[in-house]
Amino acid sequence: MAKKRSPAGSGLLREWWHKLYRHAALLHLWCVMAGVEIVLLSLKQLLGVPNDPLDFMTSGLTVLLVAPILNASVRKNSTKPIRALAPAVFIVAFAELVELAVRYASWQTADLMKTTADLAGLALFTAPILYFVLTDMRNREFTVRQLTYLAYHDMLTGLPNRQKFQQSVGTSIRAAKLSGSKLSVMFIDLDRFKNVNDTFGHAFGDLLLTEAAERLNSGLQGDGCVSRQGGDEFTVLIKDTPQPQDAEKVAQKIIHLLSQPFAIDGHELRVGCSIGIAMYPQDGEDPITLMKNADTAMYRAKELGKNGYQFYKAEMNDTVIQKLVMEEWLNKALEQEEFVLYYQPQVDIFTTRMNGMEALIRWNHPRLGFISPGEFIPLAEETGLIIPIGQWVLRTACKQNKAWQLAGFPPLKMAVNISPIQFHQHDFVQVVLDALQESGLEPQYLELEITEGIAMYHVDQVIQKLQTLRELGVHISMDDFGTGYSSLNYLKKFPIDKLKIAQQFVRDITVDPDDAAIVQAIMAMALSLKLDVIAEGVETEEQLSFLLDIKCREIQGYIYSKPVPANEFTDLMLRSPA
Repeated sequence: MAKKRSPAGSGLLREWWHKLYRHAALLHLWCVMAGVEIVLLSLKQLLGVPNDPLDFMTSGLTVLLVAPILNASVRKNSTKPIRALAPAVFIVAFAELVELAVRYASWQTADLMKTTADLAGLALFTAPILYFVLTDMRNREFTVRQLTYLAYHDMLTGLPNRQKFQQSVGTSIRAAKLSGSKLSVMFIDLDRFKNVNDTFGHAFGDLLLTEAAERLNSGLQGDGCVSRQGGDEFTVLIKDTPQPQDAEKVAQKIIHLLSQPFAIDGHELRVGCSIGIAMYPQDGEDPITLMKNADTAMYRAKELGKNGYQFYKAEMNDTVIQKLVMEEWLNKALEQEEFVLYYQPQVDIFTTRMNGMEALIRWNHPRLGFISPGEFIPLAEETGLIIPIGQWVLRTACKQNKAWQLAGFPPLKMAVNISPIQFHQHDFVQVVLDALQESGLEPQYLELEITEGIAMYHVDQVIQKLQTLRELGVHISMDDFGTGYSSLNYLKKFPIDKLKIAQQFVRDITVDPDDAAIVQAIMAMALSLKLDVIAEGVETEEQLSFLLDIKCREIQGYIYSKPVPANEFTDLMLRSPA
């Protein structure tokens, strides 16, 4: 199997080829000039104008002098061959005048016909040929420059690309070794960019990337060299960072630059960024190692909440390996049907009757056993696997609910969590319809739980999708209400049926006055908007008593039942009051 050529090796090959092209162009000019002079000398001989040693010397010196000057002129003025030709014609004409002067100085007889023939050859033969040669060289030079630029620059943003950045890091490392200085490499990834692309389209994403590149390039002038690695990833080289604090200052500046709102096509949105930092020489002594370790640190910054920075540490490699293994396992889990659904009852606390249930995914790994959703759902969203996983959950939950109805149990609503990434798919409504039709479940027995995060993009389209689902009879609830940032802005606009009070507020309502006030405020808001409310995460009698006092009718939590598999949930329904 042929070995894959490294970027550094291909870069050196490209530089070697570029130098070879320069030398070949000069040799080409020498050959053309020599051919022109030979033809001119031959024509004069045929016309009866004999050539003497001085003619041959003048022709030889003209070839030696004019070719390098023409080559340099083409490289300097590659778009204007006339400007490149002018000095060459001047030199040839000057050579003729020098030849005349030499003949006069040596008391030779000036031959008017020979001089006329030389000047005529220059005007009628040499100049036109050189013009066409220079035009061809100009076009070739322009093509070479364009190809060189494209080889080392990103087409979208105009920034240096990965290969150019790697060369810059290598050059800086060699200089740092000689001077004993330190440098740092930063790997930058835009947060939530995939959501922007999925929601607004790639053309919109390109506009955002272009503006982000402009902010980085203009904002870091004098601080570092910026490049684009590809996708939504950028790198920065800081040549003089004797202390980690120096790199931190630049990282904080980058976060500030990219945290400002982006105004694109009438939309204003924020993305933020995650930054990984690798220092030379402690984190690597070559460009590839430094860039790899900075990339690893960037992923750690994402795991810790995004919109921040992390310095590379050796133990981070273990986390990255685990993440890659987990991603591979997730793909296999879908193929090998390792996912299962558990169900948690939703209960009316005034009547103790079960009103519905929530479907909750679990991963039953063949070797590790059950893996909690908190460990794999974020990775599934990051990799896009949440879309097929979410579709499987929706289909399976609808089928199970219909199966219970066919078994004679009273009809209950089945609540299914919907990821923002899944919701923003263009065919999401059709996916819901397909799940209902495939299972035979009536729409009024399906409840979709969305989060406030769907309000980030395309609010009008979100409302239209929700309205379509409501008109079909599907119920809509807002999960983890109060934990997002868009509640008050969009609550009245969204066609929803129910608010779900987040577990983090319910947990401390009996001991934390702030949480108690938040829950009471949510209840008052829901009452004024005529929305149902359900509190999740209810575990104690004290919490239950508080919720009874504020007239929160529906609860979900361990005080009644933990999430259980379908067969155990069947037993719960058998014991539930009619």
